[in-house]
Order: sequence, then C-alpha cells, then structure tokens
Amino acid sequence: MLRLLPLGLLWLASTAHAIDAADAVLGRWAGSSSIIEIARTADGGLSATVIALRHPLFRSGEAGPEGTPVTDLNNPDEALRQRPVLGLNLLGGYRFSGKRWQGEIYDPESGKTYSSRMTVSGDELKLRGYIGTPLLGRTARFVPVSRCTEKTVHMLRRSGLQGCGPS
Repeated sequence: MLRLLPLGLLWLASTAHAIDAADAVLGRWAGSSSIIEIARTADGGLSATVIALRHPLFRSGEAGPEGTPVTDLNNPDEALRQRPVLGLNLLGGYRFSGKRWQGEIYDPESGKTYSSRMTVSGDELKLRGYIGTPLLGRTARFVPVSRCTEKTVHMLRRSGLQGCGPS
C-alpha cells in the first residue's frame, strides 16, 4: 500500500497541473483590435465573447452605415449579418485535451470558421486558427486586460465599459 502512495501523489499533482492549465485561459484578454472574455460553458467547454472593439462603430468608407454598431456583415448566413460583433461568441466545440484547448473559432472579419487551439504561455494567450493542420494557420496573441495598457483602456471605454483590472 505504501508503494502506491507516491503514484497516487504523482497522479494528484498531474491532475492539479492539468486543471491549472485548463483554467489559465479564463478571463479577459486584449488583442490588437478587440477584447474577449473567455469563460466556461455549462457543458464544460469554453466561450470567447467579444466585449470590446477598437472601433465598435462603422466608420466612413466601411461597409456598414457610419456611426452604427459593427455587425457580422461577412457571415455566410445572410440572416446573421445584422447581429452585432460586440457580444458575439467566437468559439464552438471547445474541449481541453492534453495541454491545450481545441475546437473551432469563428472569424467575423472573414465570416469563416476555422479549427483552432488555445494555450497560455507566460501571461500571453495564443489562439491559433487553421485549416487542416496547425502548421497552416495564424496565431492571434492576447494579453491580460489586467495589464491596463493605454490601448486596452481605450477599447473598453469605446465599447462602453469602465476601467480594467482582474476579471
């Protein structure tokens, strides 16, 4: 029985590490043109809701009416093209496997859905979208909103949210 104790402790430590890795993605993350909030879904997956945009309203020369909220204009489903990008969940079918989250991500800029994976390295969230193999993809990088960079504060204010800090 005592010989099994080290194995049990090793299993507990590896389980705790996996839970920490799975939870590391949760919270508010700022990218170059948006802020997303990643949360658990009722079924144990993830959602990534757009909570702030660098430009939350259409500007002169853009596809939508100037001064109106940015909508999902490139969605392949015509019925969804008028839904606002603010509040949009970008993830589908996300599950934790091994050392990362995997599923699908919707890109409102292109209107396309891609296979995707997500990890945290240091304090940076890396979200990779790809077709077929991860080698043929693009990685978006996000920093915690708690860093309170000038760009983050600006995006939050433009989207009607106050301040920044831990979520």
